[in-house]
Amino acid sequence: MRALIWHVDEFSYWPVGRESEAAEEVPEGPREFADSIVALVSVEEGDGPAEAERMASEIAGVARQVGCGRVVIYPYAHLSSSLARPREAVSALEELSRRVSSEGLEVHRAPFGWTKGFRVRVKAHPLAEQLKVVEPGGARGGGEARAGGEAKEKFHRFIVIDDDGTEYEVTREDWRSSPPLNKGDRRHRMLAEFVRNELEGRPPGGSAPRHVYYMRKLELVDYAPESDVGHMKWYPNGVLVRDLILDYAYFRVARQWGAMKIQNPLVYRTDVESIRMLQGEFHERDYSLDEGLVLRFASDPGAFPFVQRTMFTYRQMPLKVYEEANCFRKEQRGELTGLMRVRWFLMTDHHAFLRDEEQARAEYRKLSLLFKQLMDDVISGEHWVLGFEFVEEYYERFRDYIRSLVAEMGVPAFVKLMREMSHYYAFKSEYQAIFPDGNNLQISTVQWDVKNGERFRIRYIAEDGSERPVPIILHASSFGSIERTLAALLEGAAWQEREGYNPVLPFWLSPEQVRVIPVRIPDHMGPASELADELEGRGFRVGLDDRDLTLSKRVRDAKSRWIPYIVVIGDEEVRGGFYSVTPREGHRIGEEPTLRMSREELLAELERKQGGMPRRPMYVPRELSLRPTFTGVS
Repeated sequence: MRALIWHVDEFSYWPVGRESEAAEEVPEGPREFADSIVALVSVEEGDGPAEAERMASEIAGVARQVGCGRVVIYPYAHLSSSLARPREAVSALEELSRRVSSEGLEVHRAPFGWTKGFRVRVKAHPLAEQLKVVEPGGARGGGEARAGGEAKEKFHRFIVIDDDGTEYEVTREDWRSSPPLNKGDRRHRMLAEFVRNELEGRPPGGSAPRHVYYMRKLELVDYAPESDVGHMKWYPNGVLVRDLILDYAYFRVARQWGAMKIQNPLVYRTDVESIRMLQGEFHERDYSLDEGLVLRFASDPGAFPFVQRTMFTYRQMPLKVYEEANCFRKEQRGELTGLMRVRWFLMTDHHAFLRDEEQARAEYRKLSLLFKQLMDDVISGEHWVLGFEFVEEYYERFRDYIRSLVAEMGVPAFVKLMREMSHYYAFKSEYQAIFPDGNNLQISTVQWDVKNGERFRIRYIAEDGSERPVPIILHASSFGSIERTLAALLEGAAWQEREGYNPVLPFWLSPEQVRVIPVRIPDHMGPASELADELEGRGFRVGLDDRDLTLSKRVRDAKSRWIPYIVVIGDEEVRGGFYSVTPREGHRIGEEPTLRMSREELLAELERKQGGMPRRPMYVPRELSLRPTFTGVS
């Protein structure tokens, strides 16, 4: 059974003529529906009550995700080439309708066996179009319905490692009773959410992820209907945030780690053996071009040929390279969710080519600690946990090493074990951000590769002068993709808002760090401009609100745009030689203090917040009267 599911503003249909002996009776005239879930359903050979029950659960899950209480079930023969017989299809559709209704939803079933016309206006949000597939006998797929399905097939043992390194084996049946998952602190509650998502599936949400609203409200990123789905357009503030993240990724992570920065092509030939091998490894949904070319996919098509042609000896190992890689992957439309899953994304890729296990252990630890600092200080604060995937024999070999590393990091972990190696890596770590709606999203990762050195003939000169294959390669990504990182940053702000605090981006990433507001433009623009000039000269991003609006409106706008520091200059401030400063971060919504600060105190506070992080100027005009409106979302 297959269903193309839409969340619609408007949907109407009208019967035109019978096309089957099984055609049901239908009242004349069109039927119209507003704000509904529309499920276009194909019933296939072998579908029965069990498949109808599972599909009903999928449809009801989508309805709960988007907060909609009405479902239209619309027979639709164009999703399958192996359709059930008409009377079997009617029976399955009747059962599907009953099951969806039993979920507490209002249900309308369009008649089977008629040629019908329809008109639809699908809502513009990332969950508005999803494909769900239920195979006879129990398999299901499509959309975000991971529901632990991969784990059931691929992984057979599960282990929780507490933040002190203590190990607890769990099963799908008893995981809830594991001691670490019953601790009351935030980190262990989040680990329990992650384990639940991996073993049981993610519970249906009530709306689109919060970051989708934020990314448009703050004029960072938006959908691009003129492009392919999953290709986003970046507004100036979004480009600034992206560039600052890349500055950090290179100067504070890759360069500190000792990597050389490289750049590989965007287009690859599929008649090159190494490219074909990488395509086959992951069955990527490639963007194919004419003449046997393909856009870069996310499986290192450039890094291996690059190093394969590089001459190096044991003295130059570990050999480390870093690349900012634009990648393309044709995810299914129903899988695309805001910035969490897109078709074009920018990855921060690291590779280390190592001569032995001792060297690999040392580098794996370095990357793990760097990425922990990144997650703590930049991306997620305390809203993240660790995940691992291991081939079982490697876990037995590395058990003490991994438990010690988890304890050193002080972050609990969930480990999934597989009997055999399914990819190139023997094990990998995943740094999982946890969102307020219960979703998790992998950001950083470190992978221990024992195959590709020999497979791709990547060789080095050993001490005895012989040429040997590189035995271990570490693959790592600090920020995962910039898109996922931005989603995690915005969902971190959603945590703040949920707990009653002002949502903010980190100060160094805020597109506008300070907004200076003169009380009366004719009287106070001079001292306001002088302050803005000085702050800009010291490397801070400053907006100057020169608009002819009331003071209260301008202050309210600055707060709604997440400006970290709002500085007001009026008669009292000019006479007293101070500034009235409203800091937003760390204060409850509506309870922000207004502080009197001298020039020196303000500068010292801003330098403290910047903390040596990367700096860039604003990408929009300083004066608000000169800025265009990109989205109009408030």
